[in-house]
Amino acid sequence: MIGIFDSGIGGLTVAAALQKQAPQADFVYVGDLAHAPFGPKSQDELFGITLKAIQFLRSQGADEIVAACNSVSVSVIRPMMEAFGMTDTHMIEMVGPTVRTLAHLQPKKILVLATEATVRSGMYEQAFQSFGLEAQSFAIPTLASAIEEERRVQEIQTIIEPAIKKAIEIQADTLVFGCTHYPFVKDVFENRFTSLGKGMHLFDPSDAVAQDVLSKFSVNGTGEHIFYTSKSSDVFSETVKRLFGDDADIQEIKNHPR
Repeated sequence: MIGIFDSGIGGLTVAAALQKQAPQADFVYVGDLAHAPFGPKSQDELFGITLKAIQFLRSQGADEIVAACNSVSVSVIRPMMEAFGMTDTHMIEMVGPTVRTLAHLQPKKILVLATEATVRSGMYEQAFQSFGLEAQSFAIPTLASAIEEERRVQEIQTIIEPAIKKAIEIQADTLVFGCTHYPFVKDVFENRFTSLGKGMHLFDPSDAVAQDVLSKFSVNGTGEHIFYTSKSSDVFSETVKRLFGDDADIQEIKNHPR
């Protein structure tokens, strides 16, 4: 069984990509809305949240984990792997698959859009630099929450405008969604760049992460999917049903530590 976790609906982009590439794979998903958003939190807070998520997933039979949240990638996941005695063959985070995939495409200038925690870590710049690629990160502090709350398109447009300006300012040719929530509003980004007459490669890492899962994890199952949330949310339930069908198994974790 594969375990996938995120702060809410964001990681569903990875789960949906996995289902598309390996419909027979069994997975259990946790959207930890009780602790959302992850982006503003400290590394110590993120460590504690991640620990609880992995403990829950393992209690549900998951022995292979996908951390479908950039805010906990690398800086939190590495010590977490040590704590659980896990290796790269048992846990996948977002940064490695993203950077390796883009390295083959050799973009000239990369802008990574992400949460404060991801930008603060500098992990994308370091990872891209190891491949000889130039990248900058730019935080959009309120975007993940706005997506989780299904804010109006006009509000999303206002929130992303500084990121659009930054991409144009540094003459980026590739924009990476460094938060799994952001692909849900990919069309808003596309429309804005089109209105400005600017070409931009918008990279959604979910397929790259799903490919990593296929190469490292066992995906031979019955296609069983169970979705848990630590706090009830109509948006979470509606998104799961839209992506995985009206009969999707959605449950709330009772007595989840807040």
